[in-house]
Amino acid sequence: MKKLYSNNLIFFDTEFTNLNIEKAQLLSIGLIKNNGKKLYLEFKYDDKDVHPWVKKKVLPYLKGKKISLEQGREKIWDFIGRDQKDKPFLIAYVNQFDAMFWYKIFGDPQKHPAFWIPIDFASILFAYGYSPESMRYKKFYNDLKIDTSKYQDHNALEDAKKLRDVYQAFIKE
Repeated sequence: MKKLYSNNLIFFDTEFTNLNIEKAQLLSIGLIKNNGKKLYLEFKYDDKDVHPWVKKKVLPYLKGKKISLEQGREKIWDFIGRDQKDKPFLIAYVNQFDAMFWYKIFGDPQKHPAFWIPIDFASILFAYGYSPESMRYKKFYNDLKIDTSKYQDHNALEDAKKLRDVYQAFIKE
């Protein structure tokens, strides 16, 4: 097992309307703690600038109640806790987009309930000699003995769960 800096982790993923961050809107966020406690939120959005791929691969699976970013912010604070002494570390597979939407929810990169620097799992893979795109390949999951058929693709909570499972298997190597 690898030595860990912290076990106070929250794995997260987002789904959004477009890769153009200036035009994109947040559709959903999934968060799962190391202990398995989870939060999934879907957000109100308009149909402006929704990429065709998103219309086909993401929108059909958004079936929950849509809330505002403000409501989401409160639910996330409640989920993580307002008075924690040590802020949890956020981990995303490729955090460039996920982190941008996280910061859009909170409006300030330092006034939110998690440690201010999100952890990028693709960089961890790279540091250990794996391709940063490893999570796109069946062999990677097979090597870690993870059955990917139990996860729904392109769902923020399911992607966060898969990342948590991969991380836990990966650190045991």
